[in-house]
Amino acid sequence: MKETIYTIPVTEAFTENANGDCPFCVMYRKLDESFIDFTMGPSYMEDDVRMQTNETGFCPNHMERMYKRPNRLGLALMTHTHLMQINNELSSLLGEGGPKSGGQRFWQKKQNPGADGAAGRLMSLEQSCYICNRIDDTFMRYIDTYFYLWKKNDGIRQLTENGRGFCLRHFRTLLETSRQKLSAGEYENFMRTVVPLELKELKTLEDDLDWFIRKFDYRNADEPWKNSKDALIRGLKAISSVFAEDSGK
Repeated sequence: MKETIYTIPVTEAFTENANGDCPFCVMYRKLDESFIDFTMGPSYMEDDVRMQTNETGFCPNHMERMYKRPNRLGLALMTHTHLMQINNELSSLLGEGGPKSGGQRFWQKKQNPGADGAAGRLMSLEQSCYICNRIDDTFMRYIDTYFYLWKKNDGIRQLTENGRGFCLRHFRTLLETSRQKLSAGEYENFMRTVVPLELKELKTLEDDLDWFIRKFDYRNADEPWKNSKDALIRGLKAISSVFAEDSGK
């Protein structure tokens, strides 16, 4: 398989995934750490980056993790200019409810477009994050690369067959995206490969979790653990890719 700068992250996630994690979760975790490093590095002084961080801000997860990094000054600068922009926007939107005659404030309950606009802007902030946006954009290119390699039959099929399936979130992404990216014949081949693999791995995980639970019965105390010692963590990772993305930190 001839590697390029675009294919290396994808093939590495499949070949270096020794602990059986979903390879797309592995890619996501690497992107996550990389973009936190990027944001907390010298880039925060660049005008185009600061314009984006001022506009979108950060989700609670990334704010907390950036706070734990050494560069508190950089985080303070980004937070300051972000708050300046939000304050200006809210002041503009809510200005119509400002002081009226006699120093009193009058708010129109039935019609207050300023308050509605401010609430909408604040809601958009709750759903936006500069780092999440960067990760998602790059991650979807990884998905495209995976299907590009699949169509070339350039080794990724064998790596997929030799793997242990995917978390449910990324399995859903593959099911949805494969219809768009593959021809009819390629799609049939893809489904014949990944569906039996995924169902087999989920059943194995179900059985391992069942034995993990049974081991808490005193009657099974002396029985071997088999493959169930890490069944709980594997189950959580399979069901929640968020857990998988955060569990290695």
